[in-house]
Amino acid sequence: MTRTEARPPLRLHASHVSIEESGGEFFQVSFDSEVRSEDDFDLSEPDHPYLLVQRQFEDNDGGVCYIETHDHDTYAGHFRLRLIEVTPTRLAFEIARTDNKYVEVTYDLDAKRFDEVRRIAHIILVYEAETTFFACGCLASWRARLC
Repeated sequence: MTRTEARPPLRLHASHVSIEESGGEFFQVSFDSEVRSEDDFDLSEPDHPYLLVQRQFEDNDGGVCYIETHDHDTYAGHFRLRLIEVTPTRLAFEIARTDNKYVEVTYDLDAKRFDEVRRIAHIILVYEAETTFFACGCLASWRARLC
């Protein structure tokens, strides 16, 4: 019998944190260990530690979020996530799966920036959308609620 080793939790320190939202339907927070310049048009995947977490409410997403990291084999894809903690220095969440489920990123944010990041992180990781669709697939209504 071959014993499989569980990988250690994903941990990284981000020197750059960014948020994005669009029309109340798309939300993203990204943590990068290196600051990218405005002139950086390299579209290849970064070779340094990073974490990207997204959630969209345009379609019924089934409560899953998209995550992407520098470890594409283990920490990339659509998953249900559970927020453990968000503070001015740390975000931690758990992926709803058996193995390789803990993600932690550290950073240093001032109070104003933390409020912005916390708001988006809560929308992505804590809010649950209630969406009603017509038979044609059109969005009838949605509202978010805190779980």
